[in-house]
Amino acid sequence: MDQVAAGNGLSRPQREAVDGVAAALATVGNWMFAPATRRKIMAASGLDLSLGDYTLLAQVSLHAPVRLSVLAELMEVDKSTLSPPAKRLESRGLIERRPDPADARAQLVSVTRAGKLAIGKLWKARAAAVAALLADWDAADVEQLAASLGALSEAIKRGR
Repeated sequence: MDQVAAGNGLSRPQREAVDGVAAALATVGNWMFAPATRRKIMAASGLDLSLGDYTLLAQVSLHAPVRLSVLAELMEVDKSTLSPPAKRLESRGLIERRPDPADARAQLVSVTRAGKLAIGKLWKARAAAVAALLADWDAADVEQLAASLGALSEAIKRGR
């Protein structure tokens, strides 16, 4: 007989499954953000960006138009650490700054056309790195994983 885990309404098998998902996501997150993985993706993309520039470009592409101060909060870093990579990305034509219509003293950063092309190369290289991990999986299992992760992603976006 399944016992409900204390206070959360889940049966013991459900709680164990949730614990397994949480542990697996930690491993996936560690792999995705490991410097070695990011260097591999950068090399495969053919782009010549530092890891800091790569990270900032990816974050700008996800949140643009956005203030660097907001990105710093999201990334849990000091805004001063984002200024040098932002300047490098801007000088390479990958991001641009424009006045914030809500506050003329502030600036919003966005990805330029060239930046979008670079992001496309990065995401393609990232997909290839994931594909290499899933190379011996059955197509149906990959499709199920994609559907399940997509549902989890949507739940995260909804704040659940």
